[in-house]
Amino acid sequence: MNIVKYTPEYKHLAKDFKCGNEVIDRFLHEDNALDENQGITYLLLSDESDFIIGFYNIEVGRVDQIEQVGNTEYYKPMGGAININYLAIHSDFQGTKIAEIDGKKIYLGDYILRDCEKRILKLRNDVGISFVTLYSTEEGYHLYHVRNSYEDFEEDMSTFVQESDMSCHKLYKWVDDIIA
Repeated sequence: MNIVKYTPEYKHLAKDFKCGNEVIDRFLHEDNALDENQGITYLLLSDESDFIIGFYNIEVGRVDQIEQVGNTEYYKPMGGAININYLAIHSDFQGTKIAEIDGKKIYLGDYILRDCEKRILKLRNDVGISFVTLYSTEEGYHLYHVRNSYEDFEEDMSTFVQESDMSCHKLYKWVDDIIA
């Protein structure tokens, strides 16, 4: 397996990707995943680079603290963020265990999330990043919250949420909590 930046040369592979979530699948099938204005997409490819096992997309953002003064809400910047827009594993490979370390099972989802977090740590050296944010589906909540220590947004935290993410769990992790 190898992880590469998504470029037009891999577009022919995208049509066969299906994770079970139509919105996530459509993002990869259409040109959105190649549009750098919508973040940068990385692919987890098979050893032969002929099949997309999974992918993720990251973009910059910001987390604000909401302060209520009378009837007015004020937004105070808490810190820069990298938002994981999408992270998905092909439905044929979901739940695939790839290792077990000290009794802890490591799945393909953990593997690709770890690569994403390593990339974020590298970006931190060039850009001010305090948080990693994401909007998890119910199916992905266990991967992020239980197995990888992402926390639910606190009541006074805010960030831009796309309409397609309104029903998702808003999660965050301090960049300092990513294990190098």
